[in-house]
Amino acid sequence: MILAVIPAFDEAATIGAVVRRLRARVDIIVVDDASSDGTAEAAARAGARWVVRHPSRRGKAAALRTGFAEALRRGASAVVTLDGDGQHDPDDLLRLVTAARRCPDALVLGDRLSAAAGDPIPVLRRGAIRAADWGVGWLTGVPIRDTQCGYRVYPAALLREAPLRGEGFVLETEILLGAARTGRPLVSVPIRRIYPRGRRSRFRAVVDGGQIAAFLVGEALGGLGRGLPSLRSPRPEAAARVSIEA
Repeated sequence: MILAVIPAFDEAATIGAVVRRLRARVDIIVVDDASSDGTAEAAARAGARWVVRHPSRRGKAAALRTGFAEALRRGASAVVTLDGDGQHDPDDLLRLVTAARRCPDALVLGDRLSAAAGDPIPVLRRGAIRAADWGVGWLTGVPIRDTQCGYRVYPAALLREAPLRGEGFVLETEILLGAARTGRPLVSVPIRRIYPRGRRSRFRAVVDGGQIAAFLVGEALGGLGRGLPSLRSPRPEAAARVSIEA
């Protein structure tokens, strides 16, 4: 059973439409990170199967951890994650899930950089994505595109074995890094780019990008101390595990 987890903070204006477009395809867990605008109520009205609410704001990583735990408790074999602000197209869900079913051990990643359709990626955001892609690729020896996309399918086994310690947007990079280092298959699926006019992304290119960079530098320094071979040269066998689903 595949379940969807949507972390949300003050997304009452968009969460309903996202849930309504998803609910016929997958059961949904919405984690409301202490919104003040009625996000939880809007998600429930729209048909989310389960709505979990944090009593105080704890951030995206904590919302994801709550959602993962709830999905695993309910017997999920895999968990789809996407945002509640409308930047991830529910119509792409089928392609991501199809890729996950073809390779159930894989971490399936949405790839906005390879997609032909959609809005242009803001300049600072694209720069932050490229920088993170380079850092993760250098650390693991695995060329990965769009490492910062939150539209993913996680196998339950990966969520059980991953430490899930990172905060903010670092958590998703931490999980990806761990999956790549352990040789877990990685599958990239091009997805539509959506950047609604007048709506700012929760991702702050400078602040959040800086935190991800600091995490990657810390991993690099720690890896050098441990003598990890992946820090010195690419591993062809690992790179071969990355595939692109059209």
